[in-house]
Amino acid sequence: MCGIAGGYGVSVHAMLESISHRGRDGAGTFSTPALTLGHLHHATHSSDPQPLRGCFLVGAGNGEIYNHRELAEAAPHGCRTKSDFEPVLHLIEEHHTGSLLQAVAKVHPLIDGEYAMAVTDGRDTVLLRDHAGTKPLYLSSRCFASEKKALWRVGVKGRPLSPAEVHSLCHGTLLLSRLKRVAVKNPVEHLLEALSTAVTKRASHLRSFGVLVSGMDSLTLAHLCAAHGYHPRLYTLSLPGSPDWSLKVEHLGLEHIQVEASPGDIEAAINRVLHAIEEPSPVSLSIALPIHLACSAASGDGEKVLLTGQGCDELFGGYAKYLREKSPEEAMLRDYLHMYRNNLERDDKAAMSAGIELLHPYTDRQVVEVALSLPLRWKLHRGERKLIVRRVAQKLQVPEHLLRRKRAIQYSSGTMKVLKKLAKAEKKKLSDFVSERFRAIFSAPPA
Repeated sequence: MCGIAGGYGVSVHAMLESISHRGRDGAGTFSTPALTLGHLHHATHSSDPQPLRGCFLVGAGNGEIYNHRELAEAAPHGCRTKSDFEPVLHLIEEHHTGSLLQAVAKVHPLIDGEYAMAVTDGRDTVLLRDHAGTKPLYLSSRCFASEKKALWRVGVKGRPLSPAEVHSLCHGTLLLSRLKRVAVKNPVEHLLEALSTAVTKRASHLRSFGVLVSGMDSLTLAHLCAAHGYHPRLYTLSLPGSPDWSLKVEHLGLEHIQVEASPGDIEAAINRVLHAIEEPSPVSLSIALPIHLACSAASGDGEKVLLTGQGCDELFGGYAKYLREKSPEEAMLRDYLHMYRNNLERDDKAAMSAGIELLHPYTDRQVVEVALSLPLRWKLHRGERKLIVRRVAQKLQVPEHLLRRKRAIQYSSGTMKVLKKLAKAEKKKLSDFVSERFRAIFSAPPA
């Protein structure tokens, strides 16, 4: 996980300064008379600095490329660094026959990872983002950055790069396919295998990692980690008096850290988290607060990466609203397609403000393909939600009492209750309370 920023005729150094929390292990830039590309480094497995220089292209990436070894074998040039982004750069060079945009579009489907990346030949600059949009990237007509506040710093407003979008700052956009269906003969075994692969490819890519535990989805990931011999720390967040999660995970034999946050801790973190998530939404704030506080504890323990269960509800029918929909399949697909805006970008920024990269096994391409290919009865059945995930959890011997429905994180952690009390103490609606705090932090974002 890192931060990237760049553009034509803008102060990239000012942009990087505004998002310096995204990379505390180093910074680098590449410049031509017209363009500057900048990178902030959050080292998880490689200390090689970026931007990376190929034969005639320069690139900078944020995230993780899981099949970098396979890509290196397909690239014609030997890699000079251990960076997982360098093989991508060389492969784009191999496919470059005149159009940088077309070369990136050819390589994009070959990349397996959670990433956002910028590639330049010094004249044109092309941006790309993974199929799920796990890593944020925003752009305007002349610049781009990992967070909106970096664009605001130079006086422009941006839009998010869409998942699987390949965009040239000079020549426009190509939208690649995000959807693929596969034959699923044994749904439980197929999903178990896909999830196992998703977990191991992320775990084997890291020196150390933890799991952010909040319910069945993330507990299933923790069981998979233990089954494959990994020993991540498990992190949960709660207010004093909340249920003791250690009693729920002690059977795994993994170290568990229950982070207890007082109402005062939550109040003290409000401005910090609003600055991170860049939106005055009470719901987003109430979700981002426990993520940020748990990640702060993990960062204090020396961790740099946490796995999460994000994406499972959208893909496998976890929300109660799906039971009321006329077409639950259409609703789930719609939520999956907008998950990057509604959840992933917020969570990423809340975690990175605490120095933690989040990785999401449920958004792995193979897992998504299984989810899109399943009949509805494997997701919703007689009022039960996420049926197939429960079957996978049972196969992994997750204790039955841990498969019960849980409240959403903003309620189970108590953060929404604290926010409402704080607003009430100031005799304000919660939306007004949050909006006023936001305007005090970002006095004049571009209109």
